[in-house]
Amino acid sequence: MGVVLEAARAEVASAQHGYVGLEHMLVAFTGSWAGSVSGLLAQVGVSGERARDAVRLVVGEGRGDGPRWDAAALLATLGIDLDEVRRAVTERFGADAVERLYASEVGWNLRPQGPLCGPALSPQFKQTIDRVVGRCWDSAPHHFHERLLRSALDVSSGGLSALLDELDVPAVTLRAVLDDRLRLAG
Repeated sequence: MGVVLEAARAEVASAQHGYVGLEHMLVAFTGSWAGSVSGLLAQVGVSGERARDAVRLVVGEGRGDGPRWDAAALLATLGIDLDEVRRAVTERFGADAVERLYASEVGWNLRPQGPLCGPALSPQFKQTIDRVVGRCWDSAPHHFHERLLRSALDVSSGGLSALLDELDVPAVTLRAVLDDRLRLAG
């Protein structure tokens, strides 16, 4: 699960979006690390560049599953440099100050929307993961990436639906390709 989440978060950071959604997971799955899922997406015409452009359009237009911009981009419009705030907090209170803040009784109530936390997972992303692995994120079933993408298609995600529309890939087509792959895998 860690590789998927890391790759999706990298897409979020690059685009400066305010959440990690299924839209970002689909872009992440176009990477070579994703193996056969990357090939399946290429088979239906989804490349990394096309998916990345479509995600930026969908989220930028407010059709994604979360906020358009991350906390750093929003605060920058007010002249606040969040990275500088993070450095100052670390310098004054120590390297684990943010973790201690959010672990405290007061800070716990700020999660996951506190700006120092970073972008949170969308509810649709969490639901997709829960359907595939439950609460055991460290244990992944056989053909995990295929199952994760297949599950994402069954979650009510306006962002993923809008992304597939932009890519001209009907969900039913992608679902059929994934089902064939999973059926062949046994």
